[in-house]
Amino acid sequence: MGMKEILETFSYCGMKYEVLDAGEGWQAVVTEHGGHVFGPFSDACPDGIFWIPETVYDKEKYKELIDRKIWNIGGDRVWIAPEIEFNIRERARFRETLDTPKTIDPGSYEMTREEDRIHLKMSLDLVSRNTVAGNMHLDFHRMIHRAENPLRRLPSYEALMEGLSYCGIEEVISLAGTSAEDVLAESWDLLQIRPKGTLFIPMYEPMRGTDHYEPAGDHESVVENGIVLRITGDARYKIAYRSAVLTGRFGYLADTDTDASVLIIICYPNNPSAAYSEEPPLIEGDTGYSIHIYNDDGNSGGFAEMECNMPTIGRPAGIGRSEDRLTKWIFTGRTEKLKKVAKTLLGWKM
Repeated sequence: MGMKEILETFSYCGMKYEVLDAGEGWQAVVTEHGGHVFGPFSDACPDGIFWIPETVYDKEKYKELIDRKIWNIGGDRVWIAPEIEFNIRERARFRETLDTPKTIDPGSYEMTREEDRIHLKMSLDLVSRNTVAGNMHLDFHRMIHRAENPLRRLPSYEALMEGLSYCGIEEVISLAGTSAEDVLAESWDLLQIRPKGTLFIPMYEPMRGTDHYEPAGDHESVVENGIVLRITGDARYKIAYRSAVLTGRFGYLADTDTDASVLIIICYPNNPSAAYSEEPPLIEGDTGYSIHIYNDDGNSGGFAEMECNMPTIGRPAGIGRSEDRLTKWIFTGRTEKLKKVAKTLLGWKM
């Protein structure tokens, strides 16, 4: 099973897709439906790095997800935040009224290709319900292409990469919006990953996160230069971290039964001067979070999510348009070698 079978399922479901070169021997798949990025795939990782539900290997079951416009189809996606405004109808009943608008996912994307660059565009209208009541019209554009190895200019490049494989994806994300009210919006990237493993968030000043749902509890640990989270996929928590102490990078090292593993690093434009308007469901007015980590309890498939928000637009933010670069760096190979890369790019001391 692998990329070939997954693409057969996509075709069976009527999903338009494009295959993107993501590195030597690596390919990613971008779908027009939902604007999701799947993979990356290689001969050594035929099922891909990112999480995808097992139903993808059952054409009829996966087609049901697509036909019903269910968002939880795997891969990496970009939504519009804040969730507390656009996805939750009643703050006091946030669990019961959480419902992602179909205008966000799957949306109404138009996908085009320009050589090695894939473009996803759509326009949408959203209703803000809780902190601010109002409407916002948004124009969204996402350009996806291969990202160069971030280590390539280092004198130690050859030694660091010996025996490792690299692939990378960069996205240029543009968001423009208009509203007659004080509605805020921001691009919100959500990468579904496979448990189990360890996630590290480097910080200038280590600071525990703020729980959104059930407490992260002993899944979260404070270390010398950041936060370590255990990713398990069997106990639900969602926890957020304040942009003022973040570096703009965070990473995930998967557990393994062998001496080889996978390291995923996200580099995003953290800007503490931005509004970052997402709020914990039950703490009104508490904003400024640019990273959220979700750990599923198994009821939605047992995945986890590395989430980051782009700087905010809207009348109170003083800007009506943003353009940001977001990059995923992925390394595979011996775990001990991956730890050296993680120390170089994240300062992660394991």
